[in-house]
Amino acid sequence: MGMRPLAPVRCASAQDVTDTAGRPDGRLRLFFALWPGAATAAALYARACALKAECDGRAMRRDTIHLTLAFLGEVPSCDLAALSAIAAGIGGARFTLELDHVGTWRGNRILWTGPSCLPPALVALGQTLADCLRAAGFALEQRAFTPHVTLVRNARRTPQAGETHALHWRVASFVLVASERGTAGAHYRVIGRWRLRENR
Repeated sequence: MGMRPLAPVRCASAQDVTDTAGRPDGRLRLFFALWPGAATAAALYARACALKAECDGRAMRRDTIHLTLAFLGEVPSCDLAALSAIAAGIGGARFTLELDHVGTWRGNRILWTGPSCLPPALVALGQTLADCLRAAGFALEQRAFTPHVTLVRNARRTPQAGETHALHWRVASFVLVASERGTAGAHYRVIGRWRLRENR
């Protein structure tokens, strides 16, 4: 992954990542994300089911719906302390994400929902997180940050309308997630959470 060794950093206990053994080779497949609460997850899942009915394909499971901030890929589990320290130092502000648009990526049959207008606090969170991770030696994708929530995979048709009624997601924290594969497919496990500050 082109990462340089990172010195372990001790963080406040409330911000520590959950102990996790990872794979037998000591690596974890990780990403930072916004993770919806129960009500928002239910609303997003309902939108996924409606898109599936319109376009066919496979709706994302309710417990896997999220918005990726930064994808890290395979990371040695010994770097969890460094990632926790980076996340604890971000200090972004809370914001409301208005998901009022649906679309598809050309050629990959994925349907998603996202905001037509990006909250400045979301842009700042994504950019600051990416800058800090790269400065610490973590390799990230070079493509521009395009906030979206994947809802349907393997769609056979595109949605008829791009605009839709807005879902309001009040974002108060961001998380570090481990992607684990089992007999039932991919499973996402939140292993760290960091609160965003209240707006003043």
